[in-house]
Amino acid sequence: MNKARTVKTNAFELTLTESADALRLGTDALLLSAYVRSSKDTSALEIGAGNGAISLLLAKRKCFKKIHALEIQSEICDIMEQNVKINGFNEIIAPVNADIRSINPEDYKGVSVIISNPPYMRQDSGKSSPSDQKQISRHEVHGGVTDFCRAASKILKTGGRLYLVYRPDRLETLMQALKENGFAPKRMTFVHSDQLHSPSSVLTEATLGGGEALHITPPLFLKENGSETTDCKYIYENGVFPDRFFIK
Repeated sequence: MNKARTVKTNAFELTLTESADALRLGTDALLLSAYVRSSKDTSALEIGAGNGAISLLLAKRKCFKKIHALEIQSEICDIMEQNVKINGFNEIIAPVNADIRSINPEDYKGVSVIISNPPYMRQDSGKSSPSDQKQISRHEVHGGVTDFCRAASKILKTGGRLYLVYRPDRLETLMQALKENGFAPKRMTFVHSDQLHSPSSVLTEATLGGGEALHITPPLFLKENGSETTDCKYIYENGVFPDRFFIK
C-alpha cells in the first residue's frame, strides 16, 4: 500500500508518496542532498533515485537547471513520477525507468554532476528482506557501487563530479570502485550518531580524471547528549552543510 506523508523542516517541505514495501526517506538521503554543491547552470543525474526524494530536495534548493532521476524498479519509478508532479517539479526533474548497467551516455550529454545512494550490502550478506523492493534497494541485486561508478564514468566528462553516500565498513570497496573508473575522491565526511559511536556512513565527492588531493572534513556528529548538534540543526534548517565542510 502506498501512503503520502509530509516531510517538513525549516529548510523544506515535501509531500512524499512512499511504498510500504520500499525504503522510506532517511538520514542518508537528507545528508547526501545537503552535501551536494549547487551548480544552477548545469544538469545532474541521480542514479538509483527510488521515490525521488534526493532529486526533490536538490530541486528545492535550486541546485541544477535539470535533474534526470533514474530508477530500475518500475513500480518505484511510477511513485517518483507522482512525487515530482505533487511537488510541482515537472519541468526540472525527469524520472527515468532504466538499468544503470545498460545506460546510454548519449541520453545524458549535458550532465556534469551525478548523485547516488547505491545499494550498500553484498547480495549474499545480511538478512534477506521479505520485500523485493527493499531487497533491491539495500543489496547489490542489480549492481553495486562499482557498477554505479562505471555508469557515471561513461556519462561525465573530465572534471565532472560524483557524490555518494556509503557504509564506512565497505570503504575499501568504495575507494577501489572510484579508482577503477577514473575517479579521484576530493572530499569525504564521516557521519556519526554521536561522539561515542563509530561512523555510520561516509559522504564522498569525487571528480573524474582528478589528481590526488583528498580533503577529509571534520566529522559530522548528529547528536550530543541526546540533542541535535549545532551542525545537524544547521543542515536541517538550511538544507545544506555548513561552509566548513566544503573545500574553499
